[in-house]
Amino acid sequence: MRFPLAALALAAIVSFSSCPGFAAEGHEAAPAALTAVSKASAMDPAVPSAVPSAAAPAVPEPTGAAPAGADTPPPFVARPKLPAAPARPDLTYALSPAPTEFRGLAWGTPLDQAKAKLGLVPVVSPRPLPNTYHKPDEVLKLGMADVGTVAYYFPKGVFSGAGVVFAGESNFFMVKDHLIELYGPGRQVGNRYGWTWTHVNIDLRLRDGMGELRYTYEP
Repeated sequence: MRFPLAALALAAIVSFSSCPGFAAEGHEAAPAALTAVSKASAMDPAVPSAVPSAAAPAVPEPTGAAPAGADTPPPFVARPKLPAAPARPDLTYALSPAPTEFRGLAWGTPLDQAKAKLGLVPVVSPRPLPNTYHKPDEVLKLGMADVGTVAYYFPKGVFSGAGVVFAGESNFFMVKDHLIELYGPGRQVGNRYGWTWTHVNIDLRLRDGMGELRYTYEP
């Protein structure tokens, strides 16, 4: 029977290691034995070599190709280019006509005529306010909302604005609903809601539980 050369070499190593002097001279015998196994492996390809080749060092398998640039995201997270959005309509101006007066007093009315018509008196409490007037028998309602004060402004001697102050979130929404019924949906900007025309602005806001509605007329 013919035995493979590698098997014969391994048998020789086992026999040699059983000798009494192997432990003391193992450092000299081991290289010779490994050389024999290597030669046997070279003659018989079916037997792997016991000594790794120094010419072929172990190289870890690559985990993936490096990106082209550090700032370039991988394709699966790249955002697709979207088509340009169409121009949005300008919502600055309200769609319904602007109010021409406030509580029966037309914009631009001179102060003397306003006093005669509505019985306006200067605001002096809690402190005097220049060019600001109120109506002593004012109806403190706006739609379904309860309001605290109503003021009329005459900065240049003519009626150019009005201010309404009220308390509470419920009154805020009732005032807002009332104005939407009159002028249609307005525009929200931050904590302010309002309507804008060429010469008239209406601004509504709620801050710290207090609401303020302001009309401004600019000819």
